[in-house]
Amino acid sequence: MKSLRFISAEAFVSNAEFARKSLGAVTHDLFPLLFKASYLLEQGEVIHDLVENWPLFDFNMGKLLGATLDYEEDLSHRTCSVCLESCLTGLRDYVLNQSSPYMKKLKVVDLTGIKDVEVQFCKCKKTMDLLVYLQQAQCSPGTFEVSINVLIDLFVTERNYELVVQALLKKCSFHNVHLEMEHLEMLFNCIHFPLLMSLTLPARTFNVRRFTATDEQMLTKIGEKMGEMTQLTELSMSFSILTGRIQKLLSPLKTPLKMLDVSNCSLNHADMAFLANSFHANHLEALDLSGHDIPELYPSTFFKLLSHCSSVLRSLTLEDCNIQDIHVNMLILGLSPCQKLQEFKFIGNPLSSQALKHLFTFLCEFELCYSFGSISPEGLPCAKEPVLGRTPSLLHSSLLLLPSSPRVQYKCRASIRVVIIHHCPRYTVAEHILEGKICACH
Repeated sequence: MKSLRFISAEAFVSNAEFARKSLGAVTHDLFPLLFKASYLLEQGEVIHDLVENWPLFDFNMGKLLGATLDYEEDLSHRTCSVCLESCLTGLRDYVLNQSSPYMKKLKVVDLTGIKDVEVQFCKCKKTMDLLVYLQQAQCSPGTFEVSINVLIDLFVTERNYELVVQALLKKCSFHNVHLEMEHLEMLFNCIHFPLLMSLTLPARTFNVRRFTATDEQMLTKIGEKMGEMTQLTELSMSFSILTGRIQKLLSPLKTPLKMLDVSNCSLNHADMAFLANSFHANHLEALDLSGHDIPELYPSTFFKLLSHCSSVLRSLTLEDCNIQDIHVNMLILGLSPCQKLQEFKFIGNPLSSQALKHLFTFLCEFELCYSFGSISPEGLPCAKEPVLGRTPSLLHSSLLLLPSSPRVQYKCRASIRVVIIHHCPRYTVAEHILEGKICACH
C-alpha cells in the first residue's frame, strides 16, 4: 500500500520536465522518497538529476529501493537498464559537475543491495551490465580529487575478466569481489587489494591432483599476494581440491581469518594440523569443514582446532562429515566450550533419532536457541513455553535427511525441541524430545 506521501511523490516525478526544474526547491529529506518513486515509474531523467544533486552523505540502493513505510514493495530486484544507467550517469555528473547548487557531501555509494534476478519486471525489460558501463565511462584526471567510496558486488568470469581489469586500473578500490582464478595471478600482479576484506573463490578453482611444477609455483605466488591483503578476514574456497596445500595458501596471511570455508576441499591430516596450530584458529568465528570424514581422518586434530576457536566460534558447519551415533558423545564434548555458538549445521550425517535426541538435549543448555527446519504447520502440536525463561530466538533453518526416513524437520523453542515428520502419511508424528511424549497428529 502506498502512503499519501508516496502518491504525491509519484505525481511530482511523473512530469519529468516540471520535477527537474523544481528540484532546487525540494528539501533534502525528500530525495530518497522521490528517488524510489522515480525508480518505480522508470523516470530516468529525474533519477539522473536526483543523483547528480544528491544532498546526503550516503546513497544506498538497497535501502532506497527496499521496503519503506511509504511504499512496502521492494524494488531492489529491478536491475532496469533505464534506471541503473541514469543512476550511474548521475553519479558521474555529480563528480564532474562543478556548478552543482549543493555542496558535495556524498561519501559512500552502495550498490550491493541490487539483486540479480532471471526475469526482469520493469517496463523496458532490459537489464544493464554494470561492468560494461564502468569500462566505458570516461574520467578526467581531476575526477579523482573527489573521493567517494563505491561499493559493488561483482561476479567475475572469464568472459568479463578484461572489463574488470580495465575498471580496476582506473584507481578503483574493490571490496568483497567474487573472482574466478584462471587469471588471478595476473590480476594480483597488476593490481593491489590492500582493503579487500572478503574473498570467495568459485568451485574447482584449484585441483592439486592435476598440478604441474608450474602450477605449484603459481599457487605459492597467489598465497604471497594474499598475504599482502592486510584487511582480508573472510576466505571461502569450497569445492577446490587442496590436499596438502592449505599451509601454502594461508601461512603468508598476516591478518587472522574470522571466516573460513574449506568445505569439500579434500583436506588431509597435514592440512588440519596446520589449521589447528595456526594463529587463525583463535580468531575463527565461522568455520565450514563439510564433506570431510572427520571421525575417520583426523578426530583429535579437529577437536584441537575446535578448542582453540571455542571462545569466539559463532557458526560451525559439519555437513556430510560421516558423524555417526558413536561419535555424538565426543562431538558434545568438543562443542561444550563453544558457548557463543549461534549456528550449527550438520545435514547429511547418519544419525539415529536416539542420537539426535541426545544431541538436542545438549543443545538445550546453550543460551541461544536453534531451529532445524521450518516452523510447523498450524494444527500440529507446538512446543511448550520455555522452561528456563529464555526468549525464543530462531537463528538458523536447515533440513535434515535421516537414512531410510521421510523428511524430518526440527522446531526448537528454548529448552524444548519438537520433531515434525511429514511428507509421509504413515509417519505424521510430533515428538516432544525431552519429555518423551508421542502424540498423533494429522
